[in-house]
This record gives sequence, structure tokens and C-alpha cells, in this order.
Amino acid sequence: MKSKTLVEFKDVVKTYGSGEGMQMAVNHVDFTIDEGEFVVILGQSGAGKSTVLNMLGGMDQPTSGTVTIAGQEVSSMKDKQLGDYRAKTVGFVFQFYNLIPSLTAYENIALTKSIVKNAKDPMELLKQVGLESCKDKFPSQMSGGEQQRVSIARALAKNPEIILGDEPTGALDSETGVVVLELLQELCRKEKRTVILVTHNADIAKCADKVIRMKNGKIQEIKINESPASVKEVEW
Repeated sequence: MKSKTLVEFKDVVKTYGSGEGMQMAVNHVDFTIDEGEFVVILGQSGAGKSTVLNMLGGMDQPTSGTVTIAGQEVSSMKDKQLGDYRAKTVGFVFQFYNLIPSLTAYENIALTKSIVKNAKDPMELLKQVGLESCKDKFPSQMSGGEQQRVSIARALAKNPEIILGDEPTGALDSETGVVVLELLQELCRKEKRTVILVTHNADIAKCADKVIRMKNGKIQEIKINESPASVKEVEW
């Protein structure tokens, strides 16, 4: 059975500034992502990948073209609609975790209840990411890998259709990064979540179902991995 298309970028352009100072961050980009795909958007700094991620997350909008996600044309939404979209449809995992330092692991996840009505149970999520023993720890008492797993649990708390990761292993050593990537890949395989990661690390791309390679704001290549590697199989 053919997978359902969840994300569509159609002739998307994003410019900043005007006149001679205008910069084209994203240059007529087209791609689709299916439900349950593990997707890596790959490119060096300045490739346009973070701008694409920001548009996927409803934090930025295209100058022209359309972005359609889960049947919603995100590119034409007003501020309130974008707020609702960010709250309900996407979960974010950042490079530097973005946990609130004065809250425990449990409290950082429980905070989601103030954003969405049917937030998932924080304790269940901590168990899912293997951190029930860190329930009462503050971010400063946890390792980087533990903080990132709490960040993933927080993203899952609102039961989003899409998990967006911005260099989620960029601040971690390779061993800890593997643990985090395994967790994200498992979310795809077992829970059929759609996971979209932005990275400059070509090794991570070996584990993806689809790789969207960007350079200078354009798509260079879209590659389907017929047999994606498991995270453990990749040499880091």
C-alpha cells in the first residue's frame, strides 16, 4: 500500500532583505515526505536546510510557493493558526536541548500540558526514553545525552505527527549521539512517526529512508535508501 504524503514543498522560495542586499536562502525547492518516513536534510552551513526546517515548523514562511503539511497549507496561515499548528502538529528537538534549567526532567515534559489538552503522561515518556531514574533531576544534573532524551520525550508529549530535529546530535559525542539517533529511528519504525532531521553529518544520512541534499539554497539530490542502515551498523 502506498504511503500517504504528509509534507509537500512546491516551488518554495525564501528571500531575506531587498534590492542589492537581497539574499535567497531557499531557491525554488520541491519535495515530498511520506507519513512514517525517516528523512535527513543534508548540507553544509548556509545550504538552506535550517530555513527549510523553520518553514516545516511554522516558525518562518516562504516568500513564494506553498508548504502543505498534514493537509494544511501552512504557508498561508496567519499568526494564531501558526501557533496552533506548532502546538499540535510538530515536536521540536534542538541541538542544545532548550530545557528550562529551573525545572526537573519530569516538569520540563509536564509543561506540555499547558500547550495541548491531551498531552501524554510525563512518567510514561521518561520510561520510553529510558530515563525514569532522572525524573527529579534538573538539566544541570544530567549529561548531554540525558538532556537530549528528555528533549525528545518533551517533543513526544503533545503526540505530534512530525518530529523535527535541528542537528540533534551536534552537541553530543558519537557514542551518546548513537543512543539519541537509535531512539529517533525507533520512533519511526515502531510508532510510524515522521522524523525529519537537519544535519551536516553524512553518516546520519545512511540511516534515513530519504535524503534531501541541499547546497546554496537548492536541492542537489533526493535519494531514497531502499535499505536504510540501522544506527548501530554505521561507523561513527
